[in-house]
Amino acid sequence: MRSIYRAAAASLSLAIAACTPAEPPSDSDGPFEIAATIEVGEAPHGIRFSGDGDTAYVALSGEGRIAVVDLRAETVVEKWDAGTTPLDLIQTADGWLVTQFRDSTLIRLDASGAAVPGGTVMVGAGPSLFTPDAVRGRAWVTLEFADRLVEVDLETGVVTADYATGDRPYPGDAMFDGSHVFVPNLEDGTVTAIDVLNDEIDAATSVCPGPPGGALTPDHVTYVVACGGSDEVVLLNTASFEVVGRVAGLGARPFSVTVTADGHHAIVNNAGGTTVSVVDLDALAVVQELEIGAQPIVVRKHPDGARILVANEIAGTLSVLRPTSAAPSPGASSGPRTEVVVLGMIHGQHETSAAFGLDVVRDLVRAIEPDYWLTEIPPNRWPSAWKDFSETGRVSEPRVRRFPEYMDGLFPLAAEIDFEVVPTAGWTEPMSDFRAAHLQAVSEDASRQADWSEYQAANAAADSAIRAGGPPDDPRWIHTDEYDAAYELRLATYNRLFNDELGPGGWDNINRSHFALIAAALDEHRGEGARVLITYGAGHRGWFLRALRERPDVELLDVGPFLDAIGR
Repeated sequence: MRSIYRAAAASLSLAIAACTPAEPPSDSDGPFEIAATIEVGEAPHGIRFSGDGDTAYVALSGEGRIAVVDLRAETVVEKWDAGTTPLDLIQTADGWLVTQFRDSTLIRLDASGAAVPGGTVMVGAGPSLFTPDAVRGRAWVTLEFADRLVEVDLETGVVTADYATGDRPYPGDAMFDGSHVFVPNLEDGTVTAIDVLNDEIDAATSVCPGPPGGALTPDHVTYVVACGGSDEVVLLNTASFEVVGRVAGLGARPFSVTVTADGHHAIVNNAGGTTVSVVDLDALAVVQELEIGAQPIVVRKHPDGARILVANEIAGTLSVLRPTSAAPSPGASSGPRTEVVVLGMIHGQHETSAAFGLDVVRDLVRAIEPDYWLTEIPPNRWPSAWKDFSETGRVSEPRVRRFPEYMDGLFPLAAEIDFEVVPTAGWTEPMSDFRAAHLQAVSEDASRQADWSEYQAANAAADSAIRAGGPPDDPRWIHTDEYDAAYELRLATYNRLFNDELGPGGWDNINRSHFALIAAALDEHRGEGARVLITYGAGHRGWFLRALRERPDVELLDVGPFLDAIGR
C-alpha cells in the first residue's frame, strides 16, 4: 500500500473498508505465475536464502532435516540433519539456529550444516517460525504453547529477552527499527503489538477468528493478517493498531502472508487446500488464485524482491512464483533530473519568529511550487491525520499536531497548491521513548559523567557557533553550509557517544531510516523532471544534503532565490 496522497483533492480511502468477494481470476489472468515446483522432502516449512539468493534452505519438519536447494538448477543438492521437527532456521554470525517445535529448543548448526556440540538453546514450548527478517542483529521466534515471544541475538546465538503474547501465538513480523513485533494469536483472535524496545504491550487488537499469520507492508504502515477461521485478510494500521480494512473471498484457511516489495500485493497461503490467493492491497480485492500443491504452509519473499517461495507441507514441494511481467526497477527510467529543495524547519519557533514565521513558510512553499512534499511525518500516522482534515478540517493525530509547519502550512496550502504529500519520517514512538529514557539514565549515571559533560560542552559550542553566525531563526543563515557545520558540533559528539547504544534512535541511525524513505520516493519519481520539497528539522539538513549530493539524478536547488522571490 502506497503512502502517497494527493493533498489538494484526495478523499482518504483508508477508513475501515471491506470488499465484496468475487470469483478470483484463473491462474493465467493474474499478476503472478508458477515458475517452478521443486520436490524437497517431507513437510517443508520455513525458508531462508543464501546471500546471493541462488540457494534456498528449507526446514523439513517431517524428516528432521534441512533441504539445501539450488534455485538455478531447481533441485535439492544436500540435506542436513536438523534435530526434531525443525520448523524454521535463521542465519547467525557463524552458522544457523533451527527451531525444534516438539523439543522446546533451538539447536545450532555450523555454516556447513553440522550440529554444534552443546549447541542447544532452551526457549520454551513450541518454538515455530522466526520473524521473516532480522533487525539490528536480532530476530524473534514465537513459542506457540508457552504464549511467549523470544528475542535472539544473532551474533551470539543466545536469547536476550522474552515477551508475553496472546493465547497460542503464531509467527510474528518486526518493524524496520525493531520497535514493534506484531504477533497473531490463534486462539483468542487477536494481534499483539509488542514494544520490544521498552518491554511493553501496546495493543491486543481483536481481528478475526483464528489468525495464524501476518506480514508488514514494506512501508510498515499496515500489518496484513491472515484469518484462518473466516477466509479473509484484515489490515491493521501500525500506529493506531486499529483495523482499517478487510478483504474476503480467499481460499480455505488462509495461513501465511508476505507482501511484495512494491507493496501492491499480498500473497496468502490457503492451508486448507492447494492454493495461494493474491490480494491487491490498493483495490482491496482478491485478484488471483494459483494452484500450487497440497497444504501450502509458509510463504517467504526472495531477496530479489520479485520471486515468492511457498512451502507445501503435504505435497512436499517448494513452489516458486514470479511476476507475469517484469516491472521496471525503481528509478530505472531516464529523463530530466529531479529538482530538490531542502527546507530546514524550526518547528515551534515558527509560531513566534518574525524572520521565519508561518507566513514565511507558506510563502516559501508557494514560491517553490513543489510537485511532491516529503514531510517529517511517519507514514503510518499520516492516513489518520489526512482523514481527520478531509472530514472535519481538524487534525487530532498527536505526532502531526506537534509540527506547526504542517498544521498551519501544509494543510491550508492543500486547498491552494496541487502537490502530493509523501510522509517519510522513520520516527516511531517506542524509539523516541527508549531514547529519552536512555539519555536520562546516562545523565544520572556517575560512571558516564565524562561522556555527559562532553555532550553538554558540544551543545554549548554548537549554540555559540550558531549565534555567532546570525540569529538562530534567520532563514538565510539556517540554509547555509556554515550553519550546518555549526550544528554538526553538537551532532558529531552526540553521534559518537550515543549512536550505537541508542539503536534506532541514534543520530546516524534515525537519519538512515528517514533517508531510506526519502530515497524511495525519489526513486519512484526519477526521470519525471519533478520538483521535490523536503521539510525536516534544521539539524537534519546537513546529513540529508550529503546523501543527496551522491545522487546523480538530483539537482539541489538553493533556498536563497526563493527567499529573494518572497522578499526575505
